[in-house]
Amino acid sequence: MRSLIFFLITGCLLTVVHAQKLPNYEREARLLIHKLNEQHYSPKPVNDEFSGEVYDALLREIDPDKLFFTEADLKPLLKYRSLLDDELNGSGWNFFTSLAQVYKGCLQRSSAIIEEQSAAPFKKDFREFFEYDTAKWPFNDQERLYRWRHWLKYQAFNRLGDKLKNYTGNAADFYTRHEPDARLRGKQQELRAIKRILNHPSGFEAYLAAAYFQTIASVFDPHTTYLPLTAMENFMSSLSTEGYYFGVTLDENDRGDVLIAALAPGGPAWKSGELHTSDILLSLQWEGQERIDVTGLSVEEANDVLSDDNHQQMDFTVQTASGLTRTVRLRKEKISLEENYARSYLLKDKYTIGYISLPDFYTRWSDESEGTRCASDVAKEILNLKKEHIDGLILDVRYNGGGSLQEAMAMAGIFIDEGALGILKDKAQHATTLKDMNRGTVYDGPLILMVNGQSASASEFLAAALQDYHRAVIVGSTTFGKATAQNFFPLDPAQKPPSLDNRLKQGTGYASITTDKIYRVTGGAVQGRGVCPDVVLPDLFEALDLGEARLPFALPLDSVIKKTYYKPLLPLPLLSLKKNSSTRVQSSAPFQEVIKSREWLASEVMKKHEPVLLLWDDFSKHTIEQTKHYALLEHAFSQSVGTYTVANNQQDKQRVALDEYTRKFNDTWLKKLARDIYLAEAFNVMTDLIEETSHK
Repeated sequence: MRSLIFFLITGCLLTVVHAQKLPNYEREARLLIHKLNEQHYSPKPVNDEFSGEVYDALLREIDPDKLFFTEADLKPLLKYRSLLDDELNGSGWNFFTSLAQVYKGCLQRSSAIIEEQSAAPFKKDFREFFEYDTAKWPFNDQERLYRWRHWLKYQAFNRLGDKLKNYTGNAADFYTRHEPDARLRGKQQELRAIKRILNHPSGFEAYLAAAYFQTIASVFDPHTTYLPLTAMENFMSSLSTEGYYFGVTLDENDRGDVLIAALAPGGPAWKSGELHTSDILLSLQWEGQERIDVTGLSVEEANDVLSDDNHQQMDFTVQTASGLTRTVRLRKEKISLEENYARSYLLKDKYTIGYISLPDFYTRWSDESEGTRCASDVAKEILNLKKEHIDGLILDVRYNGGGSLQEAMAMAGIFIDEGALGILKDKAQHATTLKDMNRGTVYDGPLILMVNGQSASASEFLAAALQDYHRAVIVGSTTFGKATAQNFFPLDPAQKPPSLDNRLKQGTGYASITTDKIYRVTGGAVQGRGVCPDVVLPDLFEALDLGEARLPFALPLDSVIKKTYYKPLLPLPLLSLKKNSSTRVQSSAPFQEVIKSREWLASEVMKKHEPVLLLWDDFSKHTIEQTKHYALLEHAFSQSVGTYTVANNQQDKQRVALDEYTRKFNDTWLKKLARDIYLAEAFNVMTDLIEETSHK
């Protein structure tokens, strides 16, 4: 049974740690293994090799920075490295109990070390090193103490570095004045993190069980996840549209940073266009009140700040994946099911080009009907743009991590008359052709699809289909490379499938399991490879190497042999488009700054593997250099670069005029589009495309 009646192919990884206390972890673990092997696209034999993978991954999950455990602590657990498969197959349940006892003791000892090591100032000129990317746990208690001291000092230096970036006071006494506060904040953050685990709302054992089950799921592939009952209930609640929201779902990464896991379609964060999934939340500030530092807060605490019952505006300060910092002002809104979430704009110069940004392939989740949603919303916007007599259309799926496969198919059908769009292969290796069942198109004029390294799954399906049909010019950087589909399943056969009306009060958890792989209509691979644009633009994400192929346990790249009928259009003039774009990029100061910053960022990433010298003079010098690099990049991204003017279509002009808050949002969008160097180049490519094709 495929429950909840939809394929979920989001590019967003869930890091689930919120678990309701379950009566029988042993039973649930075996139900999970059974469900995974029953439904997963590529089931794994639960053997000694699997046991070792789960053991190693679980320790990384609960101690990612190798601060809690020592090799001496882990010695009694080492025998289980080859026994977890036996336990999961029905022979005993001793590892979890032993791990819980050892882990709790290590957390408590670490709390004492943190208190001790944070009592005195960190010496700014004492030569010692912090190893950020170490392969081993500390050998004994003494080495753990050193590891904690170096970690706390490193975190204090980072806080001081952040303060130094905007510091205008006396540099001579900067360290003496501000080190105590940085040290105190670091201590508080680490103690809070440990307390959140030991005193988890669902209980310490429930927290650890959720981490264990999630690790088991992730060893099958990185997009297969375990959701304890409360996490599944929270997910279903997030689909509700009652009440007022900012429209952000928060989660935390393995280092405890609170980040944006998802944007609610149509919500304030979605409409701002300034926030993206994976942005790390740095601070929150209600209008007229003190700034709240989110560093060290739990997801629950951050959500408590957001849930204050008022309708004032709040400033969200986030750090993007590339390290840039931005502040966005939002106001809570009621999200309407009837609202058209898609928004379009007009870019006017020699030609009038329509522009639509799509951050997610959302749909109308309902127990009665799946229905299409974002595709129909985009179709409506295209009809509005056609009334403005557009000469071309730019559809932007940068940062779009995926969503509904049905929506991606429906979206492709807007631009492709009929025929095969892709291929879906299940665990039985049955290949099914995915087709556009509707004849006709909504738009058949010049088309550009914008992508980047954060465009994943459904975005890649659309990009591949449009590219294979020669229907659009793909502009940007190589996409993420996720071409798998997931479905939700209850672990217990007696458990009801999740629904908007079914409140989940008791029982086992759920699993989102990879059930299918997706291929291009040609049978070619996207999984692990991504979609390579026709016109490639330099991108900072290339330095971060964040693609699917880098994820642990990612399914392999392969192709499928299946006859599919599809009739591509005439080839597009890609050679001339590439040549003209390359010439412009080489003479573009903003793009050249991106290229220099990409090289610098790649070198910074490599330094993560090297020991960090904890001398303040060296550290602060490096911080100042970083600040200069980011300032140059911010400047490159802040200039109006497009030769076009940005305007609303007639319908949106009337809507914007009715509300001042909406008008402010709209003004932000207009300014953003005017200074987007990637959009400006896409506009130039569109101009070339129109002129090339009009001569034929």
